[in-house]
Amino acid sequence: MVGVSAYFTAGDFLLTTIALVAGLWSGSLAVVVGTLTSYAVKPPVFFGLDFLPALANVSVASFLISGRRKSAVGLYVVILAAFLVSPYSLLFGYGGIPYVWLHLIALAVLLSPISGRIVLWVNRWDYRGVIAVAALAFIGTMAQHLVGGILYEFSVGFVGGVTPQHLMDLWRVIFWLYPTERVVLIVISTLIAVPVYRSYKRFRR
Repeated sequence: MVGVSAYFTAGDFLLTTIALVAGLWSGSLAVVVGTLTSYAVKPPVFFGLDFLPALANVSVASFLISGRRKSAVGLYVVILAAFLVSPYSLLFGYGGIPYVWLHLIALAVLLSPISGRIVLWVNRWDYRGVIAVAALAFIGTMAQHLVGGILYEFSVGFVGGVTPQHLMDLWRVIFWLYPTERVVLIVISTLIAVPVYRSYKRFRR
């Protein structure tokens, strides 16, 4: 993970699959229990709140899958606003380019007709099903990234005493790195979720 002394786990690539198969409540429970259980072998990074980024991912994706688009938009906007109002956040990376440019693209997808069709497309077996899953992975992982950023600012800045200016200098480095990190997550998550979800639907018939 860029910015912290931690690595992605297999669970980070399964969040879209969890949302598709388990839904909001069971998926959220799986994320919380799985993260808390992992502390036995991997110490928490964010004061035991490490489950919150993944929980945001699964929640936004589950809302979209169940047709609750307004809830997904509301949750995403609240998370984005919380990051932007933080004194430790970097508003602009370089020039007039917002640090959250990729998160804004995810918001645009969330507000576009594509997200409204996810509930219909996700059960199709053609390319539209793949687009729906990829959109879920994209929007979910960007919400996850924002929550992770907020927790990082809280732990390193507010609690750790690192100054806002120092954190902003770090964000300028991460500005160039996080898009690649997120694209890798989206691609792998989609490659896993599509066949698993299709197999799951076959099994339930």
